[in-house]
Amino acid sequence: MPQFDAYSFSSQVFWTLTGFYFFYFFGLHFYLTKLSALFKMRQKLISTYIKDNSSVSSAINTFNFLKLNPTKN
Repeated sequence: MPQFDAYSFSSQVFWTLTGFYFFYFFGLHFYLTKLSALFKMRQKLISTYIKDNSSVSSAINTFNFLKLNPTKN
């Protein structure tokens, strides 16, 4: 079988490893940097929404408390 020929086996291993390393570092450089920027932006957006929502939530809870427990005169 030509895959197991000792003459071409070392060349196949070399080009296979070279190809895997190339695609690994290509993906690491381009895709991982874009994904990390995306996750950082997403985390900032979520923390901003949580901070803004907490002030609105406290106002709504106060309104609901006053609505459900009216003071008797």
